[in-house]
Amino acid sequence: MQILGTVLAFVVAIGILVLVHESGHFGMAKWMGVKVLRFSIGFGPALITRRFGKDQTEYVIAALPLGGYVKMLGEEGGEAMAAEDRPRAFDALPPGKRFLIALAGPAANLLFAVVAYAGVAWLGIPGLAPIIGDVRPDSLAAQAGLVPGERVAAVAGQRVHSWEDLRLDLIGAAMGRSATRIDIISAAGVRQSHWLPFGKLPADAIGPAFLSHGVGIEPYLPVRVGAVQPGSPAQRAGLQVGDRILAANGQRIGTWEAFLRLVEAHPGQVLLLQVATVSGQTRALTVIPEGVRNAQGKTVGRIGIALAPVPKDLIVIEHRGFFSGLLYGTERTWRMSVMTVEMMLRMVQGFISPDNISGPITIAEFAGQSAQAGLAPFLAFLGLVSISLGILNLLPIPILDGGHLFFYTLEMIRGVPLSTSVMQKSQQIGIVLLMMLMSLAFYNDIMRLLTP
Repeated sequence: MQILGTVLAFVVAIGILVLVHESGHFGMAKWMGVKVLRFSIGFGPALITRRFGKDQTEYVIAALPLGGYVKMLGEEGGEAMAAEDRPRAFDALPPGKRFLIALAGPAANLLFAVVAYAGVAWLGIPGLAPIIGDVRPDSLAAQAGLVPGERVAAVAGQRVHSWEDLRLDLIGAAMGRSATRIDIISAAGVRQSHWLPFGKLPADAIGPAFLSHGVGIEPYLPVRVGAVQPGSPAQRAGLQVGDRILAANGQRIGTWEAFLRLVEAHPGQVLLLQVATVSGQTRALTVIPEGVRNAQGKTVGRIGIALAPVPKDLIVIEHRGFFSGLLYGTERTWRMSVMTVEMMLRMVQGFISPDNISGPITIAEFAGQSAQAGLAPFLAFLGLVSISLGILNLLPIPILDGGHLFFYTLEMIRGVPLSTSVMQKSQQIGIVLLMMLMSLAFYNDIMRLLTP
């Protein structure tokens, strides 16, 4: 049932984003007076076909939802057409107008991101409180003097509202590879400043686990038991739903991830747990994790518990008004767009690993998770993917919109279009490059599935 929900969320998300993108091309083409023959959401066999309007444009929903297209009269060149339709052909337009039609698709994605993020602001921006739960020894965070229990107030002078804000701010700062000030409020309520030495950051540190592996911090998330598997080591040890694990083998436990690492590292070994019950009593329990093999064939420990929902006092929600929300959507879209471009450049330079490239499997997984979390998280997901789609299509790769923009720019400079043979060879190169990028994305998706 969960898989069905994930697939449905993915199809809805991709359908919305493709509709937005192609509507940009469609709307600009119609405004320029071009005759549009077909507007298709998806590729392959048509599932639903309808014709509307004076031009009897064919509107199609096709079987494969990974994309879409707008087919315009004269777009392919050498087409047979009635004499009265010739002025309305795409290739009859000057290169400047063709440039605008190609640009309209990515522009529509970026505009949609503004609206999506504004919607998140209007509904309320939910997030996890930016409280540090764990600092890894010998990490950049440890070198900077950060300690568990501190709440991050600002990064480089910019206010931090949630853990997600902190992650984005630190990724942006890390790409600059310079020492960055981070302001915290201690458990005693004292505001202090620390400096993260990002100049020492390894070349491949920026990725999905950037904060935990690159910076060395994890969010404060108390380990409260939400479920106990029958017959598991946890049940035999006496763990109950509602219990909070305070320490293990004398080590303070402030995050779920830290506890998982500890359990995984002790298969078949005794762990002495300090537990606080629902009634507030503290007791000591002994549990022996059972050894199981992970995807890499390594034996790791498991005790058979699930984490309880995040406590309400750790969830922060920020509501904004209409105009303030639009401003937030614009700023967020600009910031994420700049960060996306910078990450691409850093990836080419070798500073960021290409493992960060995601494909349809990962996108589908996040679509399902965000849809299950609620409308605001789903809108935030749509905004992020819409920005990625818009920026990707602006890359000067033949077959993408950016490739067309490059050719139209050359035509405006030269005064004549490129030859047919050059265009065909360029398109072939573009297809090969796109296939290589898709192959890498699928490979990364599969490797993520195989990694516990």
